[in-house]
Amino acid sequence: MADIFSAELNPGKLDVVSAWLSRQDWTAGTDVAPESLTTLSSYRFDDPAGDVGVETHIVASGDRVFQVPLTYRGEPLAGADEHLIGTMDHSILGKRWVYAGMGDPLFRQRLDHAIATAGTSARQYRVDDEGTRIEEITDVAHAWGTGPLAGAEDVEMLYELTLDSPTEKPEAGLLVGRWPGQDSRVVLAVMV
Repeated sequence: MADIFSAELNPGKLDVVSAWLSRQDWTAGTDVAPESLTTLSSYRFDDPAGDVGVETHIVASGDRVFQVPLTYRGEPLAGADEHLIGTMDHSILGKRWVYAGMGDPLFRQRLDHAIATAGTSARQYRVDDEGTRIEEITDVAHAWGTGPLAGAEDVEMLYELTLDSPTEKPEAGLLVGRWPGQDSRVVLAVMV
């Protein structure tokens, strides 16, 4: 379960998403400035230790749809400088180091686990400043794994999503999802 504070973030999440997208060669020619991005949804995985935020944002710029996996840590991740996007100030949790998800071993482990065990994204709850749960957040994406794929050795995240080619009967080795406004399943990640 993921606890979500009503906190002020500086910079905001769309600023961080934009910063990561702007560094990708495959977004050349697409306006990925924060004010040009539309938030479609997001989903989270649980950190068993409860220390790291593990979140994937789904955003659109024009007719292109991207997903950007991030981790939020309370201290720098040793050996991961090349995956550091930046830091943000969280009004309740303090300074957070934000990493590109696929460069963070915890994100990769949680993604692998969700696919291999046919697990799901975390349930999310709004919490007050003391961390007491107020209500479940239901207007987020739901992602789930389809089970292991024999012989697969790695997982590839699909950073650009195709929404008009739904996966009706997903095969093994996938992370699929849907969110409010997206009724058909979308492939989010694949085992290779």
